[in-house]
Amino acid sequence: MRRATLAGALLAGKGLDAVSTVVVLRLSDSVRESVPLSRALMAWLGPVGGMALLTAITVVVVGLLAESGVLIDRLVGGETPEWYAPGLRATVYLGCAAWFGLIGLWNFSHLL
Repeated sequence: MRRATLAGALLAGKGLDAVSTVVVLRLSDSVRESVPLSRALMAWLGPVGGMALLTAITVVVVGLLAESGVLIDRLVGGETPEWYAPGLRATVYLGCAAWFGLIGLWNFSHLL
């Protein structure tokens, strides 16, 4: 898969998480954000700004982790299998995209 497609999947999953967090927190007084970094960023920049910054940070960090396979391959002199770097990239991006998407759906379930 292309990097742009994988990053788009991650952005969609994290976007669902971010939107659901903001919506649920605005509509339900019985729910609070449990992640300290999210709470701190939302207190500093407001709910939308905090989640936007957190989404940007997440995309950068996951991207670095996903691309670490290329660095590992270079460090070992190209001795990794040729599927290693692309496989790691796809696994990290798609795994994180699925995780954040599930969190977003879980968040919306609090409104039911």
